[in-house]
Amino acid sequence: MSYKLLNNVVGWAVFAIALLTYTLTIEPTGSLWDCGEFIAGAQKLQVVHPPGAPVFLMVGRMFTFIAETVSPGDPSAVARSVNFMSGLCTAFTVLFVFWTTTILGRILITAGDRDRKLELSELIAVLGGGVMAGLTTAFCSSIWFSAVEGEVYAMSTFFTALVVWSGFRWYQMPDDEQSDRWLIFIALMIALSIGVHLLSLLAIPTIAVLFYMKKVKKPSIIGVALSFILGSITFLVIQTVIILKLPSIGAWFDRLFVNSFSAPFGFGMGFFVLILAALAIGGVVFSVIAKLPWLQKLSLGFGMILIGMSMYGMIVIRANADTPINMNDPSDVYSLVSYLNREQYGDRPLFVGPHFAARPTGNKFTDKYGPVGDKYEIVDQKVEYTYRSTDQMFLPRMSHSDRATQYKVMMDLDPNKPLPANRPTAGDNFGFFVKYQIGWMYWRYFMWNFAGRQNNDQGVFSQDVTRGQWLSGIGFMDSARLYDQSNLPETIKNDKSRNKYYMLPFLFGLIGLILHMYYRPNEALALIILFLMTGLAIIFYSNQPPQEPRERDYVLVGSFFTYCMWIGLSIPGVVRLLKDKLPAVPLAAGMTLLVFLAPFFMVTQNWDDHSRANLSAARDYATNFLESCEQNAIVFTHGDNDTYPLWYAQEVEGIRTDVRVVNLSLLAVDWYIDQLRRKVNDSPAIKMTMSPAAYRGNTRNSIPVKQGGVQNISTAVKFAASDNPQRNSASFLPTNKLRIPVNRQQVIQNKVVSPEKQNQIVNEMNFTINKTYLIKDEIAILDILSSNLWERPIYFAVTCRPEKLLGLNNYLQLEGLAMRVVPIKGSGSPLVGGVIGQGSVDEQKMYNNIMTKFKWGGFDKHSLHVDNSLAPSTQSLRLAFIRLIKDLMDQGKKDQAVALCDKYFEAFPHRNFSYTYDISYFLQVYQRAGALENMKEPLRIWAEETADHLRFYQSLEPNAQVFMRGEIENAERSRNDVLALAKQSQDAELQAYIEGIIGGTIPIKD
Repeated sequence: MSYKLLNNVVGWAVFAIALLTYTLTIEPTGSLWDCGEFIAGAQKLQVVHPPGAPVFLMVGRMFTFIAETVSPGDPSAVARSVNFMSGLCTAFTVLFVFWTTTILGRILITAGDRDRKLELSELIAVLGGGVMAGLTTAFCSSIWFSAVEGEVYAMSTFFTALVVWSGFRWYQMPDDEQSDRWLIFIALMIALSIGVHLLSLLAIPTIAVLFYMKKVKKPSIIGVALSFILGSITFLVIQTVIILKLPSIGAWFDRLFVNSFSAPFGFGMGFFVLILAALAIGGVVFSVIAKLPWLQKLSLGFGMILIGMSMYGMIVIRANADTPINMNDPSDVYSLVSYLNREQYGDRPLFVGPHFAARPTGNKFTDKYGPVGDKYEIVDQKVEYTYRSTDQMFLPRMSHSDRATQYKVMMDLDPNKPLPANRPTAGDNFGFFVKYQIGWMYWRYFMWNFAGRQNNDQGVFSQDVTRGQWLSGIGFMDSARLYDQSNLPETIKNDKSRNKYYMLPFLFGLIGLILHMYYRPNEALALIILFLMTGLAIIFYSNQPPQEPRERDYVLVGSFFTYCMWIGLSIPGVVRLLKDKLPAVPLAAGMTLLVFLAPFFMVTQNWDDHSRANLSAARDYATNFLESCEQNAIVFTHGDNDTYPLWYAQEVEGIRTDVRVVNLSLLAVDWYIDQLRRKVNDSPAIKMTMSPAAYRGNTRNSIPVKQGGVQNISTAVKFAASDNPQRNSASFLPTNKLRIPVNRQQVIQNKVVSPEKQNQIVNEMNFTINKTYLIKDEIAILDILSSNLWERPIYFAVTCRPEKLLGLNNYLQLEGLAMRVVPIKGSGSPLVGGVIGQGSVDEQKMYNNIMTKFKWGGFDKHSLHVDNSLAPSTQSLRLAFIRLIKDLMDQGKKDQAVALCDKYFEAFPHRNFSYTYDISYFLQVYQRAGALENMKEPLRIWAEETADHLRFYQSLEPNAQVFMRGEIENAERSRNDVLALAKQSQDAELQAYIEGIIGGTIPIKD
């Protein structure tokens, strides 16, 4: 069998292993974060958040079409198809890593003689290296994470791996014009990848270095450096000029033709596109006539980039179709430019910019155009702050003004004191980059994938040795870095996210890197550039601040699969090093088996926390939010995880499409407010008092709030909607004391409150806004309340920020995971904090929702890994349970309270959730309600866990105890409650057992 055939057969076998792994572990429904938006966007070709992903959406639509055809009665098949697409893309990534590694392995072991036939030992080493590189890529934690959910990162990684493989394939081919067709293919793949994510662009410097090393017979260090610089310049030109500036020039052409020549919208952009196409085609034609191959390649490459950019035409087409999800509404060329530039996220200076404590000295205004009638007119202004030169830094790292406290802590300063003069210094800035952004946000992620991972908790500070650290599994090493690993409690030892690879992937990769550099420095240097560009360059560009909303390791996978190639190259490297000293075939086979330990530990350790085969938490919790609402309701949400999953549930699975989800994070922009005025699915248009012009652009971005007497909300909103300029604002709110009149008959007729609560209806709702300014989303909240209350149910999700309630706290009624605005004044509950503790509870409606409508993410049926991202959802549900149970107990409805406690332990079983102090209230309810048998089993488990943890905390050194202070206090409170409940259990045997295991534990010293 020829090498070529073997290389293909073995490569496709590795592909099959990866695809089978992902198929068995993909999530069966939508996932958290952006996945719900992307899956819904793919199914209906909708417009997702900037800068969009048209290629992802169009390819995804093909997969959803197959799902709809094969499984027409199963709406969740749509999500599975998009998730499978991610798995398929990642399996191809694995294949391309395999083939890239065998190319490099063959060059390494034959000393560059690419035509020499391989000996058996060399064949084993090269193919074995490819297999190990492919399998470690397949089971790499960060890569596997993206492979089982419907997000852009898996497809982006696929394009990057494809470009890298194409580059090395071209590199090892004969140097002729036929081979150079691969360069045009690479340009097309990079161009198409722009419609997914920009990660593939980072491979351009590597391709440039390979081009130089192939075209020049004797490459020099200076030549490699210059080729790298030219490649980086090419990358910057494509990103900043072609992707960002060309659309802006096209928008200028469009405004010129529309405003000056009365042409229709889009005509000028079409004319500009024709000019660009003519340049590409003309360049090709001229290059053939003049016999200039370099110009032909350049023109064809430019043409490929234009083809890739043309995919964004889909965004404009679908925006004009007014899809239910239509983020930013990029329906004209100017809004498309804003969309592509991600203007809503603000600017992020990379080379010169202000530090976090800088104070603006003024504003810079840039006019923004949009269609008004049949012309382009100024509809908004982009506002940028200006700063003193002394407040600006070179390569600003500490630049996020909302992270001042964290920056001070990292500078070893007291966060409660003013910043000393001349701080932060350049040293502070560089130190933050090295210690935090590289040392913590990259090196930690890197070691997660090649050494092991401590747990799935988010790591915020490197000093915290208990959360999100990397772990090796080598006891003495981990104890020295973190804390004593010899007395770990069972819940830590059995944590599914505690993954130990014993440093083997890291060590094999290090061996491969060293030997690759020793034997083939040219190719090794190209890989090093790829590793740095897809790793540290991303860290530099993203400029991550402290305490991100979630871990960001998934954006760095290009550098991780590059390192996997070195893991594979360790095999041919060692074989070449030792083949003259040891029997070659046994050496190659033995080395392959030895390196196989790396993917073996990776797959066996990662499977239980990376498999989402039975997980439906995101969809089910979204369903719980929606099912908490009455028919045709409006529900205000806040944040990605209580919005995107709701969009998925409605758009893809057709769950409660009558409910209108209003995201408070988006409500502060005019295009989103305008979209509320239309019917979406089964949800009628939301009535608004203010006109679109009143919200347009920066009009009413904020308005002052006057102190005054009580005024009807409708009167105040109408006043704010009219032109009453004050303090650089278009209008103002005439009073901070508002009244909502209550039409008792209308309230009863529209079933705003339950029959048993009708005697609590107030005649009017009076509330005070404790703000001096209202921003646009808050103005819109008042508008929606004024225009729709009593006609449509209006809810706030329990995850909303309390300040967005605008003083309505007492007039909210908890009905599940949403609180309805009702004409009943509640007093709240001190037992439960946050929004859930406000107002009143409709006990029977909420009881029915929880017991008959709510779903539990699969946790009630399967042993699953509880991802840390689910913590806010599970916490909200726990607090909702407690709030309802308290009200039922206060009313003497003990049977229902006990049934709810039973439901809680059914929904959150011990196999998936630790029993900590969080369960104390439920067991106390069992005791007070006389349901002692229900209490005994969870009490026994709680006691055992508490004793286990207390012994562990007592064994720790004081410096480690500092970071576990919260857990220690929780455990000590648990001990007291466990002992008290044991005495009240009326079970002498259980009481003796619990006192025996926990009574003798020693209090933890401060």
